[in-house]
Amino acid sequence: MRFTDKIAVVTGAGRGLGAAYARAFAKEGAIALLIGLHLDNIEKVAQEIIDQGGKAKAYRCDIGDFDAVQGVFDAIHAEFGHVDILVNNAAFHKSMPVVDTPAALWDAQIRVNLNGTFYCTKCALPGMIARRYGKIINISSSAAKYFFPGFGAYSASKGGVMSFTNTLSEEVKQYDINVNSVYLGMVNTEHTRERADSDAAVTIPLDDMMQVEEVAKVVLYLASDEAAPFMGAALDVFKKKA
Repeated sequence: MRFTDKIAVVTGAGRGLGAAYARAFAKEGAIALLIGLHLDNIEKVAQEIIDQGGKAKAYRCDIGDFDAVQGVFDAIHAEFGHVDILVNNAAFHKSMPVVDTPAALWDAQIRVNLNGTFYCTKCALPGMIARRYGKIINISSSAAKYFFPGFGAYSASKGGVMSFTNTLSEEVKQYDINVNSVYLGMVNTEHTRERADSDAAVTIPLDDMMQVEEVAKVVLYLASDEAAPFMGAALDVFKKKA
């Protein structure tokens, strides 16, 4: 197995893609540490992993709160000693034209999507540097590359994630730390299915979207030692209709 006894932290792991990443890491031998806002959700996923013979633990955390993030990573380091893999997956999105977007809604998307990525990375990074080993995968969005009406705040936050990824990669590649990202398109998750009938932004049939298992394969590859040559890469992970 590719990740035997590796410590893999996944944010936003209570459902959808984050839960899929955590399950996939555990199936390949990692100790999956699930971070999420809703404790019931992440505990349920962690227990499912344990029931299937894997190793997992859940940590409730609002990743937009630096003190809370620091507390969680302090607990992780105290129990497990280090973090090998960090997947910054947690995100918040609400579509709205810029002219109608309240400042609070803008701030909420920047807070979770961009600040949260920075906070978790900042807390995981010192141990990675000390050990000269680490894999960081930041989940961005095709909205940071292809622009859609109503996605002003979300696109700005995810574009920031891409720039952050590239800069960080240059800063830490001397320590053999891989920092990469993906431009993620529409994926057939619970959240997408809930939005399908009411959100005009969902324009692709569910069957034509990426499936969670397909995305998980890409993320696990970037987290693997096989992907060691990738530093600052930004992979397109979405389907286009012919």
